[in-house]
Amino acid sequence: MDINNSKRSHKITSIASHVPDLVVYSTIKQLPYAENFQGVLLFADVSGFTNLTEKFSQSCKKGYGADELTRTLNSYIGDIVSHILDAGGDILNYAGDAILALWAVELKRLSDVISLVVKCSLVIQDKCGVRKTGVGCQLRVKIGISAGKLSKVIVGDDVSQYFVVIGRAVDEVRLAEGLAVASSIILSPNAWEQCNRDDILVDKIENERAVRVRYLKQDPKFPVDEYKASMGTDLQYEDPTEGCVRKACRLLPNPELESCLRKYVIETVLQKIDANQPLEYLSEMRPATIVFVNLQFQGRESDAELCSAMQLAALGIARLVTRRHGRVNKVFMFDKGCTYLCLFGLPGDKREDESAQALQAAYGVYQLLLQKLSCLRTVSVGVTTGPVFCGVVGHPVRHEYTVIGRKVNLAARLMMYYPGLVTCDQETCHYSKLPQMYFSKLPEKPMKGVEHPGSVYQFVARRDQINVGKAAISVLREEGYPLLGRSPEMEVYSSTVSSYLEARMDAHMDYTNIVIFEGAAGYGKSRLLAEIVYRATKEGMRVVSLELSKVDLKESCYTLRLLLARLLGLQDCKSYATRERAILDHITEPDMRHNLCLLNSILLVKFPISRAVSLLGHKEKRRETANYFIKLLCQFAEQQPCVFVLDEAHYVDCASWSVLLQLQLQAHVLLFLSTLPSSTAQPSSTLASLAGLPRSRCLRLAPLEPLVITQLACQMLGVDLIPSQVEVFLVERSHGVPFYCEELLRSLYQSHMIGLRRREEDQEDPCLLLFPSEAMPRSQSSSVWGHAHTSVWGHAHTSVWGHAHTTPAPPGAAGVDKSISRNGRTFLFGQPVIKKPSTIRKIKCLDKSQKKPQYVCCVREDAKFHDFPIPLTLKGMALAHLDHLRPTEQMVVKCAAVIGHTFTTHILTSIMPEGSEATLGASLALLFQSGTLECGSKPRQRQCRQAGEAGRWGELSCFCEHNNQDVHTDGVRLAFGGGVWCCQVMRFCTVLVKDTACELWLREQKKELHARCARYLQQQPHSCPSCRHAHFIYGHGAAVGLASGQDEPSSPQQDAAGPTGLPTGLLRNLQGLDGIRGNQVQPLLPDSTEKQFLARLDSMLDEGSSRGQRMRGCSCEQVVQCVLEPIIRHWAGVGDVSRTFYYLLETAAASLYLHDHLRALSYLNEAKAILDNLRCGLPAFETAKPSVRVKICSFEKACVFRLSGEVLYSTGQIGEAEEMFVRALKHLNRRLPRTRLAAALKLTLERLKSRFYASTTFRTPGKKQLARLWEQVSCLSYLWQICCMRSSAKHTLHASLAIAMERNSACLSSQEHKVLFSTIDYFLFCGLRGREGECSRLERLLCGACLQLPGGPEGLLIMSHLVHTLCIVNMCSGDLAGSIQYGYRAQRISMLTCHPEEDREVTSQSGEDRDVTSQSGEDRDVTSQSAVDVGVISQSGVDMQVTAILHIPLLFLQRYKECVQLMQVLEDVGSKSGVSSATGWFYSSCFHTLLYAGFSFRSFERCCRFVEESQSDPNLLLDHSLMADLYSALALWYTRLRDWERARFFYTRVCAIVPQTPASIQSTSGGAMFLESSVLLFRKALMENNKHILLLYHTTQKHFAEFHLKFSSVQMFTPRVLHLKAYLYLLAGHQALARLLLSRGLQLSQEQGNRLEEAWITHSQAEWFGTPPTSPSTWRPSALSMPSWEEAQTMTLEQLSSSHYSFQGLPSRTRPIPRLPPRPEDARMLKDWQAVPEASEKHVTD
Repeated sequence: MDINNSKRSHKITSIASHVPDLVVYSTIKQLPYAENFQGVLLFADVSGFTNLTEKFSQSCKKGYGADELTRTLNSYIGDIVSHILDAGGDILNYAGDAILALWAVELKRLSDVISLVVKCSLVIQDKCGVRKTGVGCQLRVKIGISAGKLSKVIVGDDVSQYFVVIGRAVDEVRLAEGLAVASSIILSPNAWEQCNRDDILVDKIENERAVRVRYLKQDPKFPVDEYKASMGTDLQYEDPTEGCVRKACRLLPNPELESCLRKYVIETVLQKIDANQPLEYLSEMRPATIVFVNLQFQGRESDAELCSAMQLAALGIARLVTRRHGRVNKVFMFDKGCTYLCLFGLPGDKREDESAQALQAAYGVYQLLLQKLSCLRTVSVGVTTGPVFCGVVGHPVRHEYTVIGRKVNLAARLMMYYPGLVTCDQETCHYSKLPQMYFSKLPEKPMKGVEHPGSVYQFVARRDQINVGKAAISVLREEGYPLLGRSPEMEVYSSTVSSYLEARMDAHMDYTNIVIFEGAAGYGKSRLLAEIVYRATKEGMRVVSLELSKVDLKESCYTLRLLLARLLGLQDCKSYATRERAILDHITEPDMRHNLCLLNSILLVKFPISRAVSLLGHKEKRRETANYFIKLLCQFAEQQPCVFVLDEAHYVDCASWSVLLQLQLQAHVLLFLSTLPSSTAQPSSTLASLAGLPRSRCLRLAPLEPLVITQLACQMLGVDLIPSQVEVFLVERSHGVPFYCEELLRSLYQSHMIGLRRREEDQEDPCLLLFPSEAMPRSQSSSVWGHAHTSVWGHAHTSVWGHAHTTPAPPGAAGVDKSISRNGRTFLFGQPVIKKPSTIRKIKCLDKSQKKPQYVCCVREDAKFHDFPIPLTLKGMALAHLDHLRPTEQMVVKCAAVIGHTFTTHILTSIMPEGSEATLGASLALLFQSGTLECGSKPRQRQCRQAGEAGRWGELSCFCEHNNQDVHTDGVRLAFGGGVWCCQVMRFCTVLVKDTACELWLREQKKELHARCARYLQQQPHSCPSCRHAHFIYGHGAAVGLASGQDEPSSPQQDAAGPTGLPTGLLRNLQGLDGIRGNQVQPLLPDSTEKQFLARLDSMLDEGSSRGQRMRGCSCEQVVQCVLEPIIRHWAGVGDVSRTFYYLLETAAASLYLHDHLRALSYLNEAKAILDNLRCGLPAFETAKPSVRVKICSFEKACVFRLSGEVLYSTGQIGEAEEMFVRALKHLNRRLPRTRLAAALKLTLERLKSRFYASTTFRTPGKKQLARLWEQVSCLSYLWQICCMRSSAKHTLHASLAIAMERNSACLSSQEHKVLFSTIDYFLFCGLRGREGECSRLERLLCGACLQLPGGPEGLLIMSHLVHTLCIVNMCSGDLAGSIQYGYRAQRISMLTCHPEEDREVTSQSGEDRDVTSQSGEDRDVTSQSAVDVGVISQSGVDMQVTAILHIPLLFLQRYKECVQLMQVLEDVGSKSGVSSATGWFYSSCFHTLLYAGFSFRSFERCCRFVEESQSDPNLLLDHSLMADLYSALALWYTRLRDWERARFFYTRVCAIVPQTPASIQSTSGGAMFLESSVLLFRKALMENNKHILLLYHTTQKHFAEFHLKFSSVQMFTPRVLHLKAYLYLLAGHQALARLLLSRGLQLSQEQGNRLEEAWITHSQAEWFGTPPTSPSTWRPSALSMPSWEEAQTMTLEQLSSSHYSFQGLPSRTRPIPRLPPRPEDARMLKDWQAVPEASEKHVTD
């Protein structure tokens, strides 16, 4: 029932609805006030409310739980109250899930009223006895009735007053209700004695005087209407009052009465009434702290004494609770005791430390009442923290603000079952963040109505317990779970410790000795410090770690006491005598012992006071004590390196700070501190000045990168991968904050959105035949990961990865119980674990003995992540932040939250209330300073800068280019100066604050604001000026008949969606090709040369360089953030499905255009959710207009699947991407045949069409048809590339069909540049399929066409596609020099089209730095134009495809300096722009130099560490080509070293991943290294006389055949493969075949210019067939002392080549091997060769 449905004209009626008639119609003369009367009480207790609350609190739908719960509660309670009001009853209060009603009458009419109440109860049981709800819970009611003498007591002061009804009847009604069961009515003994027994039929209750009512024999004759009319006759009402359910709801304005009634209403409700806001807005699921205070009196008090005691208690409780930001909600009397319900964390009072505040208030109340009230027998307090329903419950004319939930019941039970104590639950103990000494664990007791209450603690004050050194850091670093995403901070730690140890040895003080980590709550400061404690302890330093709390700030020298106590080992000493003995054991110097009495007050000891100390004054003694402490600490620092770690350092007291400041000047100690930002915490002036000291360093923690959030989620769940929906959800909602990620994951699990299921058992290890002696049981595989061993480097390591640093195990290599132990308590996800069945094994549930995670993460089928609500714990943090703001700033935040995460000042001003413009600037400045907002133009990477380098203006820094304020040296301006607000683009610092603030609006208010914002944004440009396109999906507006804020361009000049094999970034400024028809391009003339084309390309590059500024002015990122993303939310808020879907696709395409794949996937998931809902006949989303029927056109459906395919393709999920593109083509009426026969027939038809189109001129199709054709081309372009990556005949046929269909669709579009692009795609297809003749023809045709292109960016961008394709094709054909020269030019083009900020980050590498001594003169003038820039890689996609492998031809040509320069670019991109695949390919190239070039660009240890860390990176694990390359490199390294255990480990992984690698050029290097490992392992089997030799030989031959089938068109690695195959046949005893293959490999190497392989093959010829054989291989000792790149630059190529690995034959003592026949095709090749005598003789001579 809607609380606000009743029609009210005056505020007094709203206030009166919260107060019973007993108070409304009373006259109070003084406080306390008492009045006696006769009456009948009805107590209705509803069962099922708690379960109902739990059900709705776990709802997976945003905004669903509180609304539905409110409707269900008020519907049921409202019906019960209606019956009570109809019978003339007065609702005294709502005690949670119970109702107490009163009929006040004269004694003579008491029996009639009892009959009336019985009839009312029977009606309630008949109408409301049992009610089913929509979530499977049943609501039942049981009723108790009593009658007799009662007293009304009113207590309080002039601000707040509370009423309570006391008397014997109150106790009896509670006892009667306790005897009742569901759907029953019990009469108390007194009521049964005073009623008319002839009218009521009852049943006796055994051993009880109370009776159970069966039915009423006749209706009571009590005049209800007359009874109602007799009330409040001295007040004025609206006419008529007859017929209204409650007379007080018709009150006329009465200022005096209104003022009196306001004192009984909680402030939270009064604020809404004064603002004229509906009270249903207060109903919500909210994290809060509940405090029940029960006063048990001795029972001998008179009414006056009892009234006075309650008055004193009410005043004291209200004062202490209000001081701690709490509210007294209710006062009621039961069981001869008075109970006060206090609430902390209500709207407007939310605090982050509310649990600690509640405990402190509770203990203060406990002590105050015991001291002040002598009539009390006991005082009991129960405190709980958790999610509860807070809201207005009841009837429209009589309701109250109350709380309902499991935590409310638990607090009441703690109060009753642990009398005389202040008790709390486990969550309160945890969230209070108070030291363990404040709590004492109590024995568990069974409590009525509460299952699994968890641990119960008694809260005690510090003064009641001696505390010395018991505040150690609570978060411990778990073995096997390393710190993620804080590499810069840990590098600072390593460098600081290194300089500290060096300075300590050299006895100087020139080093950083204080490091401060500043970050908001949840950023992982404690986890970071735990890692520091872990590492420092392992490095042999003495570490003292402390965690402080807010209460510690008030006690002088508290931090110093903890430090000294832990240094002296006093934390476990329970008496002063044991502490004294421990101190004497550590302090042995006579002069120090003489003044031990200075420690008495600090360490709580009783050393005799010396004469010298006794003569000191107070100030002198304090100074002498400080000096003594410093001297003592200096002695400890001299004995051993000391590291002090202080968590929550902003709570260090001033006296301790003064000593620590002196200490850091005099002693060799390190201090690592964590603190909240200055805008959040209020640190002491000492801490503020500490950051400015010359030897201190302050680091501001930045949010974690999206990739790290994914890794963190895998670590928490104990899995190696999480579904993409979960990944997108966590990245989007956590905003990079680790604690948010934990809470979101926990909420997902508890809501059953995700689950963990057991992984299927792996198949038998494929390497058991190769490693029969080393085969390890599954339970022992942890030794490969974690046990110490001696490596090839000659010293101990901790893992197979070969480095001696902290060794994180892979995800899942950890114990079953991965909960965190803190202060003796167990926590999961940072939460206390409640020991109940089947809830513990949900996080980190893997066993250390397991080789890989036992569980995988799965998503519920109907999971809708976009509807998932904010977890209540996170919502509480956001509310605490908002409640700290003033109302003016809160209004700004609420308006900005409706706009979106990023917004402009102009749109904010347009929707703010009138008259707020004058104060808007000042409010924004305060919001900047409070850490709520920041400049939206601020680069994300600046967040991790040192706090001291944040800029001249601190939190008011602005980075907007159009800001007119003075510019600082680092480009920072002042956001607010001279009373004028200058920042133009702003964003929220925390997305949770934005989401929470947005939920604070009423539904209609929010809808109106959304409409205004949508209309405003609709008129704004939807693209940046430099890109000049109206849609990110070409022709989108025309295809659906929906125009955006811009007009459609007259001609389609921009393919913003553009895959077509070309990187999206290179298509941003694509224009039409004027003057060139797609079917009439001219080939190169016969006398043309390749140099003409290259000269034309270079001139276009030079022209593009001169015009680069115009090309680089892209501001699409800001357009997406400030226009497209917000407009989605606004149209959704309005309920317009069509426009919402339209902009979802536009924003997804724009995100893909900017290579933000996670963001694109997020919007695509929302679009798919809309499609699913519409297909099922449901509303598209919650706010959709139900009356409007919506149908999504097939074009937009195709766009959803096409964009999804692009995202999947870009993240390496080739199979899933293929399915998406096929579905998109289905919606575009371009279906692909399923069978090979149908595909062959369709291919023939498409080829016939192509011939027809070549001689046909088409008219330009309409805009709708053109848009569909462009979508077809885009899908088909990806499809043929995917099919080419598959090696089956079916996919080869489908690739041919897809490229033919693409070319035909391009011709139908009549777009010249589209035809040209499709032709370039066909050229690439021919190159990948090995069609050399067709490639040669197409190359001349395309080069001729490109020579006719106009200059400027249009021609440059079209030519870039051709240059890129030429690079790939030349690599495939083995033209290494050609691939390099085109690759460098492709990089130059990418540099011209990259973002300006990317261009600034990395300086381009000029051609002058290359190793010109290692290249021929023919190549010098070609490559002198090259330039390498981070922009080449930062735009992931095809450019990454080229640059990631461009180092291989450079390596083969032994142009090592250029190779290293290219590797540096990959490293810079990975570290600065966060492209993890760039980092992966960088380390892959490092492995290549180690294995083949003979030098180390990055150490082997460092490379291994990266591969180990990549195990928790899902994005890297999905890139099968990269992971196969990395695993193959490690397998080959250890195989060469004959470290078989590690070789087996990585070779097994390669065997598992190689079948999944696509047939792409990136996979060839990994495949070649896998072949080499296989051959070397075959040699191992021969050496060991393995009984499975024949099987292993055929398996190795099979690997070669699979490589040839998959990479037959890639000739770049053919010499290497021939070399390896020759070695295999040499081992198998086929020397002639080995000679032949070596000869062919050498010839091909010379033709390709592959100097590296040529030298290697020549060395093998001499090794195998030389007379005498050459000396043994020197590779193993060379590997142990591999020269660095700096050393290699001083060496010649011959010196580097001397350490190449040698393929050695079998020693002569090897047992004869069985006959191992060659493959038939190889045997035929040898036979044909031997049939030519000249060739055979020549090879024998060689």
